[in-house]
Amino acid sequence: MHIIFIILAAVTAAATSVAYIRKASASSQGQPIPPLFVRLTCVPLWVDMVCYPAWFASALFLVFALPSWAAITVYCLAAVLPWELIRRHHNRRVKTSTPA
Repeated sequence: MHIIFIILAAVTAAATSVAYIRKASASSQGQPIPPLFVRLTCVPLWVDMVCYPAWFASALFLVFALPSWAAITVYCLAAVLPWELIRRHHNRRVKTSTPA
């Protein structure tokens, strides 16, 4: 049961990251997205009110369920990696679609 909750926390972090950055990508109107977790002005406040508690809850559960180094590793792989991959894809698409 413990492993199921750890997997659920990692999936929650990953799904929230993907949903948040896709919403930012869709509403950025051709602007590049800055790196890492900052408050993006192109994202509505209600999305922040949903995503930030989900990230916090999954990180908190991982910290209490795993050793610190493992919790940080799992959280970064689950939340930061999809964020960065989608952000880079979006920025590359914005850069190539903008005339030089």
